[in-house]
Amino acid sequence: EQPGIFGVPLQTSIRYANVAISLYDDQGRSYIYGYVPIVVAKCGVFLKEKATDIEGIFRLAGSEKRIKELRTAFNSPDRYGKGLDWTGYTVHDAANILRRYFNQLPEPIIPLEFYDQFRDPLKGHQSQAVGQMEGQTPATGDFDMNKAIREYQHLITELPPLNRQLLLYILDLLAVFASKSDQNKMTTPNLAAIFQPGLLSHPQHDMAPSEYRLSQDVLIFLIENQDNFLIGMQGTAVDAKT
Repeated sequence: EQPGIFGVPLQTSIRYANVAISLYDDQGRSYIYGYVPIVVAKCGVFLKEKATDIEGIFRLAGSEKRIKELRTAFNSPDRYGKGLDWTGYTVHDAANILRRYFNQLPEPIIPLEFYDQFRDPLKGHQSQAVGQMEGQTPATGDFDMNKAIREYQHLITELPPLNRQLLLYILDLLAVFASKSDQNKMTTPNLAAIFQPGLLSHPQHDMAPSEYRLSQDVLIFLIENQDNFLIGMQGTAVDAKT
């Protein structure tokens, strides 16, 4: 009896509910870069195609009844939503189910052992890195943008492969929405706030606003600079066969 995918560790569910991510090399040859959960790939493609100009996408609720149906589809063997047809579902349903998948993971995509390392490069430099926002710790000293980018490039390569592939996939997706924020009203800070719990959080910091702020600023920085992290990953696309 497979346990489904919601609330199940990525390392477990990916074995039975995965989609290959294909990339193209310099010669235009396709190769498999890695694997992401079916739910993420299906929602990601649907949202990219249909929702980049929808105001409040990721923020507005979908229909609870339809979200339940989607949850069942993505949670059920043996297809785990692979052949899902979006007819009758809205982009808000898809955005909600995607958020829930991330927020219900037992451990964030950036594993707890990497939590402090991912926050260190921006500590004391949040406003210099992502602009002034309420709740930030005051800035101290100079901030070297290129050094921070290099530190994150290194950290991202250190992540377990599945976590790295999923992090880069979601950063790429969020950057697409941020680039259309004049239409969808989802700025990078909005997107970072919504996805922070499932990407970069720690149970010890559950009630600490200043800690949320730092984690959100890290995500803002990663989204805004994601071109630097998709090393050898230009043209991220899900395998056409899904």
